Amino acid sequence: MAFTLRMTFSGLCLFAPEPAGRGNVRGATGRMHVLMPGMFGHEHGTDRHVPVLSYDAGYLAQGGSLLGIPALAKLTGLTLAPVAGQEASLALCGHIVDLKEITNRPVDPDHLGADTKKKLVSRVTLGGGGITRVAPGACWEWRPGEFRPIANKVEWEIRDVQGDRLELVGEALGGGGAPKPLGTLYPVNGRINLDVLHDTGEDLLADPMAMDHSAPPMPGESPRHFSAYYGVFGGPVPIVLPKYWGALSDAPQIANGCEVIPPDMGTKIYNCLVASVSA
Repeated sequence: MAFTLRMTFSGLCLFAPEPAGRGNVRGATGRMHVLMPGMFGHEHGTDRHVPVLSYDAGYLAQGGSLLGIPALAKLTGLTLAPVAGQEASLALCGHIVDLKEITNRPVDPDHLGADTKKKLVSRVTLGGGGITRVAPGACWEWRPGEFRPIANKVEWEIRDVQGDRLELVGEALGGGGAPKPLGTLYPVNGRINLDVLHDTGEDLLADPMAMDHSAPPMPGESPRHFSAYYGVFGGPVPIVLPKYWGALSDAPQIANGCEVIPPDMGTKIYNCLVASVSA
């Protein structure tokens, strides 16, 4: 028996590929790490972000049906690898900005293993599948004069997961400690859907899966929390922050773009944008 696992990431989530390979040969597959950086200096205020795993409570019963009631598990201090392996596609579509173009360096490799430097609050490691769709959000000015959409939500799909259940277990980010069970889930109609959210407590309480009816920023304003990404590179790096320009309809077509998540599926499009750092 096999099923499809679909994971949707939103909030401050940094996609960092780790290619598999032997010697100096690095392939197009490997593991994809989704890093959730800490908001250092703002751990207890309104800027504090909480990493949360959410899924329909109906998945908890074998042979059950979806209930429309979310079950939540806090991911703070944990790393989660729902499917092991090194067969994940490392392709990153053009809707996701690549911070390596700005920093000219990869993330500190410490953050792909035991995070002894404690720069992360959580991490999800994906051993199979690949990006399928994104929510392209709004029109932003990235580098001066470069106007583009920037994804704020990413969908990842792993097909043909073997077995009749999914055991979710969190491991300590820094290594050691007892594993933390996060739920045993059973497919419904051959699928399990998970949401990984890394948002402020205010946004989580306001249901980040709902449509965003908040007022857009003023042109030229930057997302408040985007700078947190630059703390995971292991040293001083140049910083570029997106500046809001306008609605998505103002953005030009982008090369190598992903398929788009329908806008009626909801998402927060102004505060926490997704980013990547190529290998």
